[in-house]
Amino acid sequence: MKLGRFIVETHCHAQRHAVNVQAQGDDSYGNLADKMKTAVPEEEADGDEDVIVYDNSERVLRDMETYGVDYCVLLSGFGMTNEINRQIIESDPDKFVAAAAPVQTKKKALRGEEEWSWEAAAAELDEWLQEDGFRMTGEGIRGDPTRTEPIEWSERKKDMRKVFDVAAKHEVPVRWHTGYASGYGGNHLFNLYPDWEDPTLASQMKAEYPEVPIIFDHGGMQAGWREEYVDRCCQVAASFDDVYMEIGLYWKDLMKKPMNDPNIGIEQILWGNDWGASMVQHSQPNEDPPVYWEQIEDRGLPAHQPDYWGAGLRQLQKYAMETDLPQDDLNLILGGNAARLFDLDIPDDRMFQQYVSI
Repeated sequence: MKLGRFIVETHCHAQRHAVNVQAQGDDSYGNLADKMKTAVPEEEADGDEDVIVYDNSERVLRDMETYGVDYCVLLSGFGMTNEINRQIIESDPDKFVAAAAPVQTKKKALRGEEEWSWEAAAAELDEWLQEDGFRMTGEGIRGDPTRTEPIEWSERKKDMRKVFDVAAKHEVPVRWHTGYASGYGGNHLFNLYPDWEDPTLASQMKAEYPEVPIIFDHGGMQAGWREEYVDRCCQVAASFDDVYMEIGLYWKDLMKKPMNDPNIGIEQILWGNDWGASMVQHSQPNEDPPVYWEQIEDRGLPAHQPDYWGAGLRQLQKYAMETDLPQDDLNLILGGNAARLFDLDIPDDRMFQQYVSI
């Protein structure tokens, strides 16, 4: 039986990388993350590229059918492009929407073709948010990809205003990255950007832009088992009704943190996983937590497609059964909140709970 009436994955990477392993040499592992950022789209490749990126939506659609997922929010990252996401949307407009990201501005800076500027990044975001199907910014708020030194919050905040200005203009949410993975790929962005280290800084941006919703990517738990970033996300979400948390990567007991907070409404919870990412599940029976996601270096890179939805639905179902979560609430988490936030077309306007004053 399907767990909810209408299921929306709010965090999906429907593009995938192919690596020319022979061209990488002995150091393919250490430099791979950086080379992925300038990956060449498959249709533009001539065969000599280190890394290409391609449309992986056929696998997404198969998993959507398997698990009854009705809609996916497409995110770019590591060289994935807005253009490919647009192609995926055009192929299935009632199954996909996307977040806009300044992909080409970043790639030009990394290739040394143009110096990074926030004005160019904002212009690219503005352009894509005028396209059909692009309903938010993200994943997260990046910055100058050539930067190697940490940035002060006062300067970073000034830069982030460029993204919030564009989001306010188009009346769309901003995605704010939280959490980190410990394995391959490194965490230099976590060290560079104070807002990655401290999600409570989002409160300052909400004070300046009360009209712009914020989505905490991963809800503070991208990977691993350390919960301090979840606590900080909850602190902000408890203060603002339009700050949202993705819980798709949570284990059962971790879900109790936002669910049991009387100041975080069920309307603020999203079923966002990380479909298409490179993390795998780590199991440690009889420990706390018994299972979590991580990049596990000694296993190598996963050549298979990790099953995020089977795992995520199982943890949510365990929580719902243990707490007797009302089905109407579960329906909001799985899809109703996302349908409202992203203005999705749904088959029936009475699928999700609503009440009329009498």
